[in-house]
Amino acid sequence: MAKKSFRALIPCVVLPLVCLIIGCASAAQPMTKRVEEKAAAAGDVKSFQYFVSRNIVLTRTEDPVISKKVSVMGDREITHTKQIIQIASSTGGELLKTETDPQTGYTIYYVAFETENDNCLRFQQRGPGTEEKVYLVYDDLETYAINYGGVAYIVDWNAAEGLQARTDNLFGKVRGKVQGVGTDDADQPYLLVKMSETEKESYRKASGRKVGG
Repeated sequence: MAKKSFRALIPCVVLPLVCLIIGCASAAQPMTKRVEEKAAAAGDVKSFQYFVSRNIVLTRTEDPVISKKVSVMGDREITHTKQIIQIASSTGGELLKTETDPQTGYTIYYVAFETENDNCLRFQQRGPGTEEKVYLVYDDLETYAINYGGVAYIVDWNAAEGLQARTDNLFGKVRGKVQGVGTDDADQPYLLVKMSETEKESYRKASGRKVGG
């Protein structure tokens, strides 16, 4: 009887522990102009961890019309394998650089979620204001195509086909929750930033002063 009672307590012990871990993780927040100013005051904006707001899938396309639209240069490599890249919301990214869009005046953020710097995504706000989210930029709005490392890819927000891809999609969301990265499946992909904000405390005891000493 004692063993059964002990086992019954395990879920009650583990569940609060999991909740505690999730609750303690510092949360990622949508990148905005106001957050960028806050990040700049706290440190170099490149020193923070970046994420995308939802799981996305990039599927390579060999359509010559799309390749031309996304400015893919050079000869197209014909392949017989469907090439798919999945970027989960829990995948950390590094901000490589920022630049100002000469047409809108808005900041463009170049974020890499892979080791190659050419394999990066661009994000930019779509309207005026300091609270506007910074959304993924497409080179072709009709097909949601982008130039990713010199190759044309179509961006999709549904999980890729196959057991491994669906598993990665599910566990990507779970890992994101633990890391403090919420998944927003109701909106198009936008940039999240996770800043390490620690408050230090300095303490000393006053030595006192004697009168006439």
